[in-house]
Amino acid sequence: MLLIGTAGLSGQSDTRLSSAFEAGEGVNGRVLAMVVQPDGKIVVGGNFSAVNGVPRGNLARLNADGTLDRTFADQYAAGVNGTVYALALHPAGGVIVGGDFTSAGNTVRTDLAHFNNDGSVDLKFGSGQGGQVTNGCVSALAVQPDGKVLIGGSFNVVLGKQRINIARLNADGTLDDPVAPKQIINGSVDSLVPLPGGSFVAGGGFTVAGKVPQNIFRPGN
Repeated sequence: MLLIGTAGLSGQSDTRLSSAFEAGEGVNGRVLAMVVQPDGKIVVGGNFSAVNGVPRGNLARLNADGTLDRTFADQYAAGVNGTVYALALHPAGGVIVGGDFTSAGNTVRTDLAHFNNDGSVDLKFGSGQGGQVTNGCVSALAVQPDGKVLIGGSFNVVLGKQRINIARLNADGTLDDPVAPKQIINGSVDSLVPLPGGSFVAGGGFTVAGKVPQNIFRPGN
């Protein structure tokens, strides 16, 4: 954490921890996604290279008071090498990261990765196809009540199988059965909300083959 020392009238130094919530260095780029962990810590993602003056590769975790948690993805290379657009809590702990990148923590992961709670990369999640998870940006994430992970964005392949801009993974990062296989979503999926019973609503800039309205979709409608 960045330490700031100021001399008081008594001659003693008043040393405190820099907080991203106060006037100061904060985050040196755009924050595009945030999620709060059960312990109150806040994971932030976006397009930045430092938080409170400390190198971070587009991903960082703050303590509840806004100070940097130095134990999580503790170097620039320990984050991801591109923009983070979406974050979601993994049911087993840690955070799922979606965006436009090719590596996570120096491990090949295209556009999707799971970071454990200690900031290390889950080497099993999305490891099929040599870590080539998707062939395009992941801009939306949602975790269903059963722990399965919905992903949306601009892609047409997920773990070597055709999936058009939306897909569902099991909690271990393997590909689940097709989502709405009879419908083709033509355009980017930018938001996802899980519904009771395993369904979901997707939003973005798209049309659905043979369906109206545009830009919002629920399977079975």
